[in-house]
Amino acid sequence: MDVVVTLAELKPAATWMLSDRLGRPLGIITEVSPSLFVIDANGSSGLSGLGTANFPSLHDAMTAIARHMKGECQLSSGDK
Repeated sequence: MDVVVTLAELKPAATWMLSDRLGRPLGIITEVSPSLFVIDANGSSGLSGLGTANFPSLHDAMTAIARHMKGECQLSSGDK
């Protein structure tokens, strides 16, 4: 399943919403610090097996999501 990452908020901490191509919510990524990005998966989504996970970059978090979901994980077109 493909996942779309959409910037939701820049301050106080950058937050990205995760959804599938149909717009169903899957979870969020929060930038806790410049080298700590936390995925918080919705309990009822396909990401739930990932749980809460920490990564050193947004790219690493997105790569883990793509691998877990066996699809692509891309920034929405407005967030490039």
